Amino acid sequence: MLTTTTPVTDEADAGCEAAFTALDFYRRHGAGLCDLLGLLADEIAFDSLCDLHGQFDSALPDVSLVLGAFQTIHAALAARITMDFQDLSIRKGYCVDAAVRWYGARISELLAAFR
Repeated sequence: MLTTTTPVTDEADAGCEAAFTALDFYRRHGAGLCDLLGLLADEIAFDSLCDLHGQFDSALPDVSLVLGAFQTIHAALAARITMDFQDLSIRKGYCVDAAVRWYGARISELLAAFR
């Protein structure tokens, strides 16, 4: 997480800090999210995940790209909350429903920081 010694007073700085926090989440949990989106076969959300990966080499993230990517991924997860994942969970060896809900909740928290 980005830490500063001065308070964030500017909207652009707040957006940049939110983007850094979101990218840090992606660095730590991106492999699991990638696996989950692959299981859900959501190409649009998966492409957004790839867009996030492209931000790693940037000194300053593209705030609108990071925000848009996480919004797309969140929408894809939210659309699947009511689905039955029992068969998929048995095949994969973990509760896919719990993973969808966990990633959805964490991403929702990240998105709130952009506001």
